This record gives sequence, C-alpha cells and structure tokens, in this order.
Amino acid sequence: MIIIADSSPLISLAIINKLHLLNKIFQEIIVPFSVYEEIAQTDKKFSIILQEWTKPFIKKCNNIEAFKAYRLSLGKGESEAIVLSKEFKNSILLLDDKKARKVAKLENQKIIGTIGILISAKDKGLIPEIKSSLMLLEEHDIHLSKALIEKALEITGE
Repeated sequence: MIIIADSSPLISLAIINKLHLLNKIFQEIIVPFSVYEEIAQTDKKFSIILQEWTKPFIKKCNNIEAFKAYRLSLGKGESEAIVLSKEFKNSILLLDDKKARKVAKLENQKIIGTIGILISAKDKGLIPEIKSSLMLLEEHDIHLSKALIEKALEITGE
C-alpha cells in the first residue's frame, strides 16, 4: 500500500519520534513536493530531521489544473497530496487537517491520520502502547480532542 503524506502528520510523527512507523506499515511513501517545501520553511528543531527523512520520497503531481482548483480552498501540501492520491490509485492519504479530510472524503479517497498510524502500529505489534505518544503530542501543542483521545485509547484497549 502507498501512503501520501501531508506535513502536519509528518511533523506530529517527528515530534514523537515515530516516523519510522510509516516505513514499517506501508510499502511506499510519497511526500508531495509542496509538503517538503512547507517542512523546509519550518524553523523547529525537527525540521532538519524531516527534510532529510522526506527527500527520498518526494514527488510532484502531474495535474497542475487540479492542483490549482484544490488550492482555492486548501493549502499547497493538502492540495498536492489529494491530486497525487488520484494519480496513485492504490494509495491512502495521511491527513490530519479537518477541511482537507472532508474534501478527500468527498473525492472518495482513503484517509488515515496520525492517530490512525499509531493505532495501526500498535495492532501490528510495532509499538506497545499509544497513550504516551498522545500525551507527548499534547505537550507539544498538537491539539487533539478529548473525544478523539478517548476513542483511540478505547480502540487500543488502553
């Protein structure tokens, strides 16, 4: 399975030191060029790590007109990710942004978020639990709704 990643989930996974999970869960990783640009403009300490990690996975979308159409309502990264998900038919979008997820769902694209990656990793025995990762995200001002945290912990039996 192919995963096409937006910047927010990549940043979240970098913060909790879980980027490696993507390599273990998915056969191919695609990082839209626009996402790489967004990451490169960030001055956070994890920016250099993310830039290096994403370089082998960078791809540009071919359908510039579709990209421009999505840009009317979404950011560059989300727009290019959705266009690439249409170009790579057997793919899943890694998105956390609510608006982008809504658009992707309307386009019948498969979606997973940061928490979904953590749940999948626990299900596959790649990590022993997700609670500490969720708390670490909260400590780094990655805001998760209480309901979402509770549901994730319920799913994983924590």
